[in-house]
Amino acid sequence: MTSINRLNDQELEQVAGGAITADEAMGRALEHAKLSRDQLSFKKVELDREHGRMVYEIKFYQGGFEFEYDIDAETGDILKWEKEYD
Repeated sequence: MTSINRLNDQELEQVAGGAITADEAMGRALEHAKLSRDQLSFKKVELDREHGRMVYEIKFYQGGFEFEYDIDAETGDILKWEKEYD
């Protein structure tokens, strides 16, 4: 797994072919969860290859819940999400 903090936007576009940024992927996850960045107690964003495509793996915590998202790095589509009581 490659930490997204090690890739700049230009490198990411080369990897994912015109991809969205990590910040945009996080924004889509937060919009879906109906949360804002300042409400989070922890967040992690990593870029990984899954089933032949580049995917942002996003995890954050808020109010006793753990949220996990897989976001397609090229299209920005939410591929999978979970919300569990932590």
